[in-house]
Order: sequence, then structure tokens, then C-alpha cells
Amino acid sequence: MTTASLLNHLYHCGICEQVTAFYEIWKHHRNCVRGAALLEDMNDHQLKDIGLTRGDIPAVRRGLIRGSHYRSML
Repeated sequence: MTTASLLNHLYHCGICEQVTAFYEIWKHHRNCVRGAALLEDMNDHQLKDIGLTRGDIPAVRRGLIRGSHYRSML
């Protein structure tokens, strides 16, 4: 492998990693927004059943509350 082809290979790998990282961030954001939309369609009783309140929906949208971090039901 020549130096030019080696450098070209390394350059493309860096770009691929950046694109992949950007895509993963975008995918996480999209999932948070979709999840928040589903929660907004639920009534207060349904939200209580899963340990959330209507006030928690913005935190879900921002990705601050995930499935494993829902409040435990009392």
C-alpha cells in the first residue's frame, strides 16, 4: 500500500466515523421525539400506569428519561 492510499484510507475512515456518530445522535433524537408524541396521545391514567406524568414528557423528548429510568410506581 502506498503512502497516498494509506492516507486516503485513514481520511475516509475518519469521515465515516463522524457520519456514523452524527447518524446515531440523530436516530436517538428521532426516537425521543417519537416516544414523546406517543406519550402525548396517552391520557393521564395511562401515563400514571407507566409511572409518568404529563410534566415528564418534555424530559422524555430531550432524552433525559429513558425506559429503564421511569419512576417506580408507588
